[in-house]
Amino acid sequence: MADRDQYIENLDRIFSRIGRRLRHAVAEDTLTLGQYSLLKLVFDHHSMAVGEIAEQLGVSLAGASGMIDRLVHADLIMRTRSESDRRVVTVSLTETGWRQIESHYTQRKDFLRHLFMNMSEEDLKTLLSLIERMEETAGQAEGRPQP
Repeated sequence: MADRDQYIENLDRIFSRIGRRLRHAVAEDTLTLGQYSLLKLVFDHHSMAVGEIAEQLGVSLAGASGMIDRLVHADLIMRTRSESDRRVVTVSLTETGWRQIESHYTQRKDFLRHLFMNMSEEDLKTLLSLIERMEETAGQAEGRPQP
């Protein structure tokens, strides 16, 4: 069991270092990971209801609204009320938001290409499979107290 714990500690250190290097590699990295995730989600869907955003990000409606408030204040997204049902609010990117997320996404993709440049397609396929398994396990753990 001690070996397993050491592997986990090593992985934790590696993930932290890679995250720091990614943040340094992305110019204008004024976005938090949560803000980037929200912007990328809206970018991918063009517009989304606030409730859908909260569900996709796995946060409360209040949490999503707080993130949205900060991004509206930064002129990266805008809210629009439905004409037919004023309770429904959709979120879309502003022109500034489109430019920032496209730039951010391109820089992240370039960083990841560099990160994986010495891996074969088979290595990448194996790594992806393992990380998807990790994500599945993390999803199963949602709702349970984390250590």
